[in-house]
Amino acid sequence: MKTTVQNWLRDHLLRLVSVQRCTLTPPAAAGDPVRQADLTVLTWAGIVVHIHLIDEPLKPARLKRIVEHATGAGINTLFLVDARLLPRPGQRVPADRWYMAVHALSRDRLYAYYLKPDDTPALRLVDFVPVSRTEVETRGGPAAAVDNLRYFRHTVKYGPVKGYWMLADFEPEAATRSAGFRPPAVGSSPPPPERDRPAAPPTRLEASYALLGLPPDATREAVKAAFRRLAFEVHPDVSHLPKAEAEARFKRLSEAYDIIKLAKKWG
Repeated sequence: MKTTVQNWLRDHLLRLVSVQRCTLTPPAAAGDPVRQADLTVLTWAGIVVHIHLIDEPLKPARLKRIVEHATGAGINTLFLVDARLLPRPGQRVPADRWYMAVHALSRDRLYAYYLKPDDTPALRLVDFVPVSRTEVETRGGPAAAVDNLRYFRHTVKYGPVKGYWMLADFEPEAATRSAGFRPPAVGSSPPPPERDRPAAPPTRLEASYALLGLPPDATREAVKAAFRRLAFEVHPDVSHLPKAEAEARFKRLSEAYDIIKLAKKWG
């Protein structure tokens, strides 16, 4: 199922106007030493997003290392969990289950992927509502559409994955939570809406590395190899893209390569 979801998700992401490239695995030079992302997305703004399709339980400590490493490299992270690993709607479970860490890293809701009866992949939101100090109740949320890819910095207060991380989701830029998804407790006042701080625009050098699909500490050899590979793919003489678009992409790649060489004084 995972491969089916990967391909389905890539097809939907490539339809977004903000997405330049989406690959099923990141380049070796940019691989995550903790867990390799299942999809790597590069936006036209130079933002890189790693998407992890979780198909087995992961300890919170490992989840934290994933976002810690990605944030340190200037990469945003998004987790999607196989719905078969999650409890059924209405089921009560201990509040320390591993997927509560994913819930916290997804701004207090969780993306679950599954196959519909016709074997078409789909996403839905799942929430966990506290019912006591030690238990939460599973709430099935609405379907989630891949109509937007939003990236931001977010303060996570959940102990096992506490930190200030670069994350991503599929919410609209002015997203609001559905009032029916997590109703407030009786007699309580709704908390003020949390405002995430948008990720700072990348510098020209950071954007250049991102365009090549590489982290800022990539070696000279890795940069050269990535440029040659991508330049060959979009060169107007061999690319299947319309000539004007191929020329524009080739020009951007060449400029990015020149910016990196100049900054690193590679000559």
